[in-house]
Amino acid sequence: MVLQNTAFFCWLMFSVFVLLGEGQVGKGYELAVDDPVAKLLSRYFTISTSKRKMDHSPGELEGEIDHLSRDAAVEYLLMPERVKKLEGQILGLSSQVEDLQSDVSQLVQVLKEAVAPKEKGAVPLNDERYIS
Repeated sequence: MVLQNTAFFCWLMFSVFVLLGEGQVGKGYELAVDDPVAKLLSRYFTISTSKRKMDHSPGELEGEIDHLSRDAAVEYLLMPERVKKLEGQILGLSSQVEDLQSDVSQLVQVLKEAVAPKEKGAVPLNDERYIS
């Protein structure tokens, strides 16, 4: 088998003028996850970080994110839970903001009543306070 492959490579090199490089065993592994957003974005550009890679790879599943470490794949798969937790926190915060808004409007009303004239004959000062 090795002799047949060697003969083929020699024929390829001399007749078609193709010189093949020597391959090396790659270290590590990739965990690929199909992603519709990656499918759309990888048509236009490539994104690569130390933990992930997203590119338009013909012949492979188009629109996959290649995670170069196990931890990166776990982080990606936990993303929906994190988003759900964040949505809950935002809903809690919005109700607190509504409560704060009503409290501030009540405080403004009380301050207006405290500063407003209590008698009809009151005279306003330059800074819009009244003397009664």
